[in-house]
Amino acid sequence: MKLKTLTSVLLITLAAAQFCPAQTQAAVSLAKPVKQTETVNAVSNGEISAIRYSKAADKVRVVFDLNDTTQYEVKPLDNGYIMVDFSEPISKNYAGGINIGDSSVPFVEIYSDGKMSCAVIQVTDGSAYESGELKGPRRLYVDISKDYEYSITKNLEPGLTQISYYSRKNGERQTAQLVEVDPKYFKFVPVLGGGDKMAKNTVKAMSDYVDAAVAENASYFGDGKELYGVTKIAGDMISSMYLTRTAFGVLADGSPYIGPVSYHGVVHSDRGDLFVSGLNGTRGADSVMLYNHYYGASTGTNNSGTEYVVKDDKIIAINKGNSPLRKDETVVSVTGEGQRILNGLKVGDTLQIEQSLNEPWNSATDILGVGPLLVKDGQVDITSAQEQIGVDVTGAKAPRTAVGILKNGNVMFAVLDGRQSHSKGMMLDEFARFLIGMEVVDAVNFDGGGSSELVIGGKIVNSPSDGRQRPVATALTAVRR
Repeated sequence: MKLKTLTSVLLITLAAAQFCPAQTQAAVSLAKPVKQTETVNAVSNGEISAIRYSKAADKVRVVFDLNDTTQYEVKPLDNGYIMVDFSEPISKNYAGGINIGDSSVPFVEIYSDGKMSCAVIQVTDGSAYESGELKGPRRLYVDISKDYEYSITKNLEPGLTQISYYSRKNGERQTAQLVEVDPKYFKFVPVLGGGDKMAKNTVKAMSDYVDAAVAENASYFGDGKELYGVTKIAGDMISSMYLTRTAFGVLADGSPYIGPVSYHGVVHSDRGDLFVSGLNGTRGADSVMLYNHYYGASTGTNNSGTEYVVKDDKIIAINKGNSPLRKDETVVSVTGEGQRILNGLKVGDTLQIEQSLNEPWNSATDILGVGPLLVKDGQVDITSAQEQIGVDVTGAKAPRTAVGILKNGNVMFAVLDGRQSHSKGMMLDEFARFLIGMEVVDAVNFDGGGSSELVIGGKIVNSPSDGRQRPVATALTAVRR
């Protein structure tokens, strides 16, 4: 036997409309109830004796005391309100309604004909809700989500402040973890997945390598060990990029800096000069690729090219491929036209390698080139098109990672969760505005999606969207001085 509700009576008899007059028309097109409980052939002479509510930052809860035989139905109305029909009257103590006084849920209207009743929960922003039963004693609760935005700040140690951000706007939740780092107490150190070698590893593992106070994922990477962007660690060049992209780094005077970085490489010989195709990447069919010991034990190339092992501007060995990589040596691996031009060089000949960056990066000690730029001088300034950033980064709301510089010179590590119920993720322009709201004046985007991870004191503090740590190529860390 289906519950005969006060709403159904309203639709049949005009006389009954006096109890829920504002809801009569809306009841015609009610959506499917979220929760419905029925009791067959139940008879009750009781009433809904008590109604309570509680308010929190993220929701309002309304609770109705029920009898063992109370039947009810919870359903949304077209105007966004929530109606609860009861098979029993509501106590006359609530005849005037209930003033909740919350901006999202201001009031609960009460209508009763002495036999049945309904409560109409006013909701101002069409918020989502859920309902269910509590036992001992039997109660019905209706939880109405509401918009909120707040941050919790925690001073972890001198020069290190954690900020936990939570919001719900128009039904969309966002959660982010940020850390403000004072350069007077910490230095900023890029870390490779393999420690002193290019490889993939978790952010936590890279944090442990250097006993970092803070670490977050950084560079884009491919299926192999290659990094996509200019990378420089402790003055040594690790990787290059064929186009200009935005980077975060540390200048010669120790100050953090964000700006565009461009790589230029030339190999000089008495047979001609060759422009460098890249550093520590995959050698193509017609390219000039440089390799150093950060790439691994060897170049991993086939025998289709020629490789010149160079130390102190002199060729010390010549191989066809897969040359060993040692500290203080560079391998010039050539195919195609470059191979033809250098043909005839022998051990002992001069081969000079020139690598340079645009200023002020040339003298920088550490660089992580990722991109695009997000914020410049406190304004949204996204350079995705100029940096040829793909739609896999720009095309949808996603987890995000960034690093920014504040007006006071401190550095902000920022990781936004995404693709999860507690956090939707953001488009790049949303993320830029969010960072500006956190007082960031310059910011660069790092790799995001399932790579986004923040580690503080060796512990993961965000929720990676893969449900696990993703091995990544590099991390930016803050290490105590």
